[in-house]
Amino acid sequence: MPDRNYYMIRAMLSREDDFKIFFDNNVVAVGWSNIDFASLPNSQEVKNAVHRSYYEKSDKAQQVISKNLNEVERFKDMKKGDYILVPFNSYIALAEANEKEIYSPEDYEQDLSNQRSVNYRYENGKLLIIPRNELSEGLQRRLRVRGNTVANLFEFKDEIEMIFSRKSYSYSQEMQDMEQEEVKKLKAGLLENIQKGKTNLQTGGIGLENLVCELMKCEGYEAEVLAKNKFTGKADADIRAIKEDSFMSKKIFVQVKHHSGYSGRQGIQQVIDVLAQKEYEGYEGYFITSAMVADDIRAFAEENDIEVMDGNALVELIVNNLDKLSETTKRLLGICIVPRMLSTV
Repeated sequence: MPDRNYYMIRAMLSREDDFKIFFDNNVVAVGWSNIDFASLPNSQEVKNAVHRSYYEKSDKAQQVISKNLNEVERFKDMKKGDYILVPFNSYIALAEANEKEIYSPEDYEQDLSNQRSVNYRYENGKLLIIPRNELSEGLQRRLRVRGNTVANLFEFKDEIEMIFSRKSYSYSQEMQDMEQEEVKKLKAGLLENIQKGKTNLQTGGIGLENLVCELMKCEGYEAEVLAKNKFTGKADADIRAIKEDSFMSKKIFVQVKHHSGYSGRQGIQQVIDVLAQKEYEGYEGYFITSAMVADDIRAFAEENDIEVMDGNALVELIVNNLDKLSETTKRLLGICIVPRMLSTV
């Protein structure tokens, strides 16, 4: 087996514009765009520069800073021939790293200036994408982990080698095109219906809270919707979710907002106020909204170590868990799964 590394590289917020940078330019890319990674000789120099620019005066928890710097190191240390999986909606795209490092000032606004040239896999002249549900359950779970931009997938090297070594895929281009189009329409319609209250979810935000709670259970958490008088003052969270075993303990408070348009910082501040209470030391904070979230609000959340999931990401989570959601919930959302036969496979 060749001496190579195996990575997952996420396209920032996985928006259409982010994927366009990746696929149109044959690159993978990360942020920290104040620093030109390509101009520095090694990963230690890059980490030092990123730390000075982004984290030296930051109030972020040390473990968060260390995690981010590890991602910086992985990206800089990529070498020619490394295999990369790029999550692309409900699929993955396959890429092989080249030697060329690129700094792209025109992609600064999207914070994707630090880039690495790659060769994407194509079949019949189109980008080759593979449904995530064709992957092992372990690899699927790893690709779903939020907050990871550059992840080391070495433990899945045998599976990834097998994926890259396949000469052709029985999953026909016609099926890919049809599924992509149907999933795209599903996401757009579902997001619009949720934002405009056109689903049968319970009103007053309670229905969305119950949906998020069920989604967290689908992701392996023990989750509960909290009473409205759980916290004092302006502090508030709608859901408590816990995942514990012999090797890890993850405890989360989630604030959910059923909004259209854009959500402001209020929901984020409510979670911050919860986490400031001594009895909840060790918990993490999450803000989930059906609306969009502006960059300055995301920056405010990041400064306070609060993870953010906007409407697009929420819909992505729903679609990824359709096979686990209850039939009742799918009916409330107006989702009907109907098998469809292609004329040609």
